[in-house]
Amino acid sequence: MSSHLRLIAGALLLATVPTYGADLPRSPVGVSPVYSSGPDWGRFYLALHGGANFLQGSSLDYVNGAAPNRGLDFNTGWAVAGAAGYRATPWLRVELEGGTRSNAVNAITPGSGVSGSASATTLMANGYIDIPNQGPVTPYVGAGIGKAWLSHNNLAADSITISNTKSWPWAYQFIAGASMPVAPQWSMNLEYRYLATQRGLFQDTQGLFYNSNYNSQAVLVGVTWRPW
Repeated sequence: MSSHLRLIAGALLLATVPTYGADLPRSPVGVSPVYSSGPDWGRFYLALHGGANFLQGSSLDYVNGAAPNRGLDFNTGWAVAGAAGYRATPWLRVELEGGTRSNAVNAITPGSGVSGSASATTLMANGYIDIPNQGPVTPYVGAGIGKAWLSHNNLAADSITISNTKSWPWAYQFIAGASMPVAPQWSMNLEYRYLATQRGLFQDTQGLFYNSNYNSQAVLVGVTWRPW
């Protein structure tokens, strides 16, 4: 009799113990939690710039004095660049940029009756820092490094073509500007750029090699679009 009483008391005691797990929600069978793993498209952007390019005077410096050196001066030219970028933080952006610049020759010394142009096509990796500001205008600074395809296009003096050749030196640039939103997803900017390269090695029409540098300054107006 006492054993029956002990069994009944044990059953009552178990019935009074709270079952905490019964209060937890149960997931439907066969249904897995959904996680968002797609890219944040609002961080990406596309940019297009264009404006005036001011190419500094240069020279044709022949290797080992194979021929007399010549000086080059250029007219004001043009520059365009397009980029795809990503805003990594509220103040840091990175982008890949392709651009081209061209300037007509103004003078070749010694020489007269000059013609031709110098151009640079660039592929650059850029980084920008956006400076926090309370107003609608956001100033920024940036720098980039990459490759330049320099072209001396039909450089001629005294009715003789001196050079029509290319070189592929490394390039770098420094950037400063300001941006302002003008519409949802759109902003405009004004910026200054300094682009320079290593001294390129060229070959003239006589088969002689010469070195020449490329240093330009540009003032560009641009537009930037973001998906949202």
